[in-house]
Amino acid sequence: MNVKLIGEIRRAMGLSQEKLGRRVGVTRQTVAAWEKGEREPSVAKLALLARELGVPMELFFEQHHAEAPALLFRADDPKALSPELRALLSKKAGHYREIEELAGETPVIPEYRPRADYNPDFIEQVAREVRDWLGVEDGPLGDVLFLLEQRGLKTILQSLPAEVSGFSAYDEAGVGAVIFINASHAIERQRFTALHELAHLIFHRQEYNEPKRPSRKRDPREKTANHFAAAILLPAETLKEELKGFEKQWLPLPLLADLRFRYGVSVRTVLLRAAQLKLISQKQMGQQLGWINKRFGQLWEPGEALPASQTLGRLERLVWKLVINEQITLSRAAEVLDKSVPELHKQLREWREVPA
Repeated sequence: MNVKLIGEIRRAMGLSQEKLGRRVGVTRQTVAAWEKGEREPSVAKLALLARELGVPMELFFEQHHAEAPALLFRADDPKALSPELRALLSKKAGHYREIEELAGETPVIPEYRPRADYNPDFIEQVAREVRDWLGVEDGPLGDVLFLLEQRGLKTILQSLPAEVSGFSAYDEAGVGAVIFINASHAIERQRFTALHELAHLIFHRQEYNEPKRPSRKRDPREKTANHFAAAILLPAETLKEELKGFEKQWLPLPLLADLRFRYGVSVRTVLLRAAQLKLISQKQMGQQLGWINKRFGQLWEPGEALPASQTLGRLERLVWKLVINEQITLSRAAEVLDKSVPELHKQLREWREVPA
């Protein structure tokens, strides 16, 4: 049993030993002993640990698979991407690529359009091209992660510290491009993150693995990525039509809430996009964001939570195809999908069910 992985995954998630211990019903000292290899958790505790850390229990038992790929990573805050987290994410990307290979799929990496400065016209042009590539016109995108995966881009939901939205990584030869997204964030934030990271893969690929960057407030690359994500989610002509008659005015909260629900975006994205298109001023955007944050908090969104995707992810579809065709075992499927073998056994009956 490889109990030292407990510490690697715990640190990658930003959890303290004490907090993890509380979640599984043991002391901090017990968690420390597990991580040092001085003691081993019972099977019951190991199952709890796997659940709290968001990994399959089988991960803690010795595996003999290929080494994790040497991906080039990018993080808005490089300090958030610890060596342990980098190793965990690389392993997951490697699992995904193995499944692709077995299923005869080709890795995808978006076209590189290098741009170090902030150029709104260029960003708008590329955003229109990407919407065409995704097969959508000027209406709501809907399930952004599904659309990206339909085009072969890997998106992986992963438990991350609350302050981290996501990361992206790539290699030219093997894995292709991968976008990692915080699984605990609201769906509208996940969609923005996915497109924000796609922007970095398109515009800033030569700068991956760069250890230091300017302050995020002064970094034109961050401004570019935010502009691109908002432009994909809310095309210029669409938002101009939606906000006709409200130009240069305070945007009412019911209007923002309606746009959030119909386009699957946060109210903050609506305000950001309105300012980008000069429908409101930067000053007004700041005032409205400040008012919302002060009154409701920085994570608040009006109305009910947007529904999560009900579609099967690309990785899950590929895995089940291989399981049904007996190209991989159920235990391997559990490892790749971060689920338990008993859970997949139940699902397997549904996948194989044939009416009498």
